[in-house]
Amino acid sequence: MKSLPRALLLACALLGVGCSLPNPKRDVANAEEKMLDDTDERKVRLRARGTLSPQEYEAMAIKMGWTTKLTPGLPPPPTTEELERRVKAAEKTP
Repeated sequence: MKSLPRALLLACALLGVGCSLPNPKRDVANAEEKMLDDTDERKVRLRARGTLSPQEYEAMAIKMGWTTKLTPGLPPPPTTEELERRVKAAEKTP
């Protein structure tokens, strides 16, 4: 009868140890999330304080790797006429 409580205690101890082991992937993900939150907070504070001129803010944004809304994303989709021209040009080439 003494072996059952010992076995349960051992199982609980092993389960607790297994859950408390460090997980490198989780730690890296948590660190990245915290860094992004800190970066967003820093951007908001700098913009709100107005301590930087717009040129200084843009220079810092480029240096820190912040994305700005001024940078273009994907090009606009081609128009129907442009697609038709491409098809005709592709048909002419042997």
